[in-house]
Amino acid sequence: MPKFKVVVFGRDNDPLTHERAELGDLDCEIVQANPKSEGEAMEIVKDADAIMGGNFWQTDRVINVADKCQVLAVYSHGFNHVDVDACTNKGIIVTNSAGMCAEEVSNQAVAFLLALNRQIPWLNSRLKGGTWDAGPFRPKGTIDEEVLGIIGFGNIGRAVARKMSGWRMKTVVYDPYIQPWIIKEYGVERVLHLNDIFSRSDYVVVVVPLNKETFHMIGAEQFKLMKKTAFFINVCRGPIVNEPDLVRALKEKWFAAAGLDVFEKEPADPKNPLFTLDNVIVAPHVAGSSVRSAVLSRQRASQQVRAVLQGDWPMAGQNSEVRALIPMRRSNKILA
Repeated sequence: MPKFKVVVFGRDNDPLTHERAELGDLDCEIVQANPKSEGEAMEIVKDADAIMGGNFWQTDRVINVADKCQVLAVYSHGFNHVDVDACTNKGIIVTNSAGMCAEEVSNQAVAFLLALNRQIPWLNSRLKGGTWDAGPFRPKGTIDEEVLGIIGFGNIGRAVARKMSGWRMKTVVYDPYIQPWIIKEYGVERVLHLNDIFSRSDYVVVVVPLNKETFHMIGAEQFKLMKKTAFFINVCRGPIVNEPDLVRALKEKWFAAAGLDVFEKEPADPKNPLFTLDNVIVAPHVAGSSVRSAVLSRQRASQQVRAVLQGDWPMAGQNSEVRALIPMRRSNKILA
C-alpha cells in the first residue's frame, strides 16, 4: 500500500503529467476525482494525505473529515475559495501556486494602462465605424512623469513597477505588509494610507489577494478622491471593489475610465451595467493566462505538496499560524 494518497479534484481524463513528474519518486497514489456532491467529496478525502485543486469542494464540511490531510494546494494565485480557517483548525497547510503568473497578470495591468492612456479601444471602434476624427478620445496623458499607484506590492505589484519604470513614472505603493528594503530596492514611494493612492495617482492598479481584510476595501470613498483624468485598473479579484460604487463612479465620471479583468460575480452577468458604459474596457478574467502559466500552476502546486509530504514547510504556505496547530505526528522539520 502506498504511503500517501494525493487527491486531485476536477481533472478527469487528464494524464497529470506534471503532477506525476513532481511526485513520482514519493511513495504515493494519485487519485483523480470529480465528485458530484459534497457527500461524495467527503468520502474521497477522508483518508487523503494531500488535496489538490478542488473548486467548490474546499468547504469546511469537506475539510473537517480529512483527518489525515497535511496540505491543500490550489492551482492558482487566489485561494479565496478555500475555507482557510477550517484548514488551519484542522492542521492543514494551505498553499497556492505563487509566482505562476506574475508576469502575465502584470502584463495585463500594463496593457490596460497603455490602452487607457492611448484610448486605443475607443479609437479602434470609432475608426472601424467609419469615423476618422478621434473626437473626445484623443490621447491626453503622457505616462512619463505621471503617477502610478499600486495597491499590493507582492510579486505582481513589483512586476508592474519594474515594467513601468522604463516609462519614467513616479510610483507610489500601498502595502502595509511589505518590508522597507523592498520599497528601497524598487525605488518607489510607500504611502501609509490607502486613500493617498487614490488622491495622488493618475493610474491606480489593484493587485491584492481577496480575503476578509481586502473584501470591499475600495468603494465610493476612494473613487471620490481620484482625479477627473485618472484611470482605475483591477486585475486581481472583483470583490476587492464595491461594484455598485464603481458603476456609479464611472457613470458620474468621478474619474476618467477603468480597465477590468475581474468582477464581483463571475462569470459576469451579460447585463452587468459595467458592460454598458463607454468608459470601461473589460476582459473575462484572463490576466493570468498563458501557455507557460498553465504549466507552472501545476508544477508549483505539486511542488508544494511534495515539500509538505517530505516534512518541509512549503515555499507558498499561506496560513503560517497552522504551525502551532500541526499535530505532533508531523515532522519536527515543519514544527521548527
